[in-house]
Amino acid sequence: MDTTLRTLLDRRTTESIASTETEEFHSGQWSNLPSLPLEKIYSFVSRDDQLNMSLVCRKWSKGFGLPSVWKTFRFALTQSQLSMDTCPVMKFVRKYSSMFRHLEIHFLENNFNEHLTRTWCRNLIEFLQMLTSNSQLISVKFEYLTWYRLSTDTPTYHDICRAICNFLGSQHHLKRVEFHQCSFDYQEGAEILKSLTENNRESLTYLVLSRFLPHMLENEERDSIAVQHLPKLVNLPSLTTLEIDYQLIFGCIFARESTVIEISDIIESLKNFQCRILLKITMSIFAVTKTNGFKRLTSEAWRFLKQLCPNLQVELLFSTNSPSRRRVGFFVVKYMPITHLWYNFAVYSANHPSVMEIDALFYRLRACEINDHLVFLCLVWVLPIPDLASSCIPFLLACKKLKCLELFIVYPVNGIDVLMKSWIDNRPESLERVLLDISDIENEDNYNICMNLTTEYLSRLEMVGLNVKVDLNFKRFQ
Repeated sequence: MDTTLRTLLDRRTTESIASTETEEFHSGQWSNLPSLPLEKIYSFVSRDDQLNMSLVCRKWSKGFGLPSVWKTFRFALTQSQLSMDTCPVMKFVRKYSSMFRHLEIHFLENNFNEHLTRTWCRNLIEFLQMLTSNSQLISVKFEYLTWYRLSTDTPTYHDICRAICNFLGSQHHLKRVEFHQCSFDYQEGAEILKSLTENNRESLTYLVLSRFLPHMLENEERDSIAVQHLPKLVNLPSLTTLEIDYQLIFGCIFARESTVIEISDIIESLKNFQCRILLKITMSIFAVTKTNGFKRLTSEAWRFLKQLCPNLQVELLFSTNSPSRRRVGFFVVKYMPITHLWYNFAVYSANHPSVMEIDALFYRLRACEINDHLVFLCLVWVLPIPDLASSCIPFLLACKKLKCLELFIVYPVNGIDVLMKSWIDNRPESLERVLLDISDIENEDNYNICMNLTTEYLSRLEMVGLNVKVDLNFKRFQ
């Protein structure tokens, strides 16, 4: 055999042996990985990747059962999991639920049909029953449970509420509990909150009740009685953070029948609160919300409450088809420390005599001094704005803390170039991000005009440190 060819074959054989030995060496190294690094790796990967890791070797399989791996658990069943005869997640719950310390229950509403929703409800009840007898949690979060109610029957809904009550009643060390968009019936909501607070009174430090109950009374007489039985959260000695819906504060904090809360009521209700609460109030005001009988704080009550709770924040979602001065003035009053405002004007009748102009809206917001607190503003305005620059610039310059601005407006847009130029010449110090969404553009010529007008300023705004995104949308013809 040719000497050169033999030399080449010998080299390749040597490299192959060395490669095999290296692979075996590294394989041995990984299988002998110490417990602490293995535990760290498990903590950084998803549940599916953890399962795959457990199949690598015997030691990694043991690592899958470490308490740190199951310290946090998210119950969010997918469509594929629910379509199986036996949900694979429940197998792990039976085996490891005693290790759970932090729990999230999330309803994934996308693509769920009636059958899958019933299956999800059945698994949720079984899941909660397991935890009732086999766990002591530190935190729990419920998210988007309102969606399953749209596809399930009343008995099943009551079974779920009963399972939640029993589960919360079995826990005695909960520190943090969050409800986001659950919309329980008033009676069931009162029972769930009572079960939570009675059994975790000493430990509970952080509580979120965001969209905990419906924003309207379905049965006024029955629901009003249920509200009176809501537990008073001022009696929780360890509570330091509370995020609560606006209407709920009248049942859970202020014990008063009147529709208006005065300073004397605040003093009486909060005298044992010791001013320790970092209070966040979430308000959702819709076009259907009635002002008659609606409980509210006076401007002086807001001012006093702000003095008691210096870190008080209000997040307001205001959606209306008729933004009248009277309506806005009723819900938005002076001294409300509004940090986040979503204002959605979905026009019902542009010619209605009570419709508020955008200039008047900004004037009202400045008169209420929300510019002293505002961090986020999203404005949806479906009528043409005669002069966007003169409407927005004075208000934006008055907002010293505003970080994010989102404007959803319709074409034609007058003054957008002046507005963008003002951000180059005299940008509000705190402003970091802007979204301009312009809809109802009728033709390609108008689209190109808007595109050229805004593109001219985008790179210059980026140079001064302002992130601006512009979305242009054609009009949808019926």
